[in-house]
Amino acid sequence: MRISRLSARGLKMACVAAALAAAGSAQALDKSGLIFIAADNTPAAPVNSAPGMPGRPDPDRGASADMSADMSADKAKQAVEDGAITTRIKTRLLTTKDLKSTGIRVKTKNGTVEVGGTVPSQQQRDLALDMIRSVEGVTSVNDNLKVSSR
Repeated sequence: MRISRLSARGLKMACVAAALAAAGSAQALDKSGLIFIAADNTPAAPVNSAPGMPGRPDPDRGASADMSADMSADKAKQAVEDGAITTRIKTRLLTTKDLKSTGIRVKTKNGTVEVGGTVPSQQQRDLALDMIRSVEGVTSVNDNLKVSSR
């Protein structure tokens, strides 16, 4: 079987067009049989291409991201310092002779100590507050201690 020259040329063009299509290009044939190729040279976006995903910059986060990271570090540092103050207070309250501190609650935020709960006498209340104020790092005390002679 013999292939005519015209059909061989068409077959050749079809093979070239198929090869180009497989390579990701767009092609078109004009009336004269010339192949026009339009290649897309833009890189394909990675699978995780949403802003904020790893490996992709978030356009909304610039210098403010650095500032928020610094603020987060400052908040974390303050939380650790507040926890240390609370621990020192509770340790002193528990080790103070003649003080029944099991009914005392302590919270610390930014060096300000919130004290609540109950103590059996006014003398115990004063002793507890003096002890709390003497702890290093305490800037102020919000006293919500109640005296209850139960």
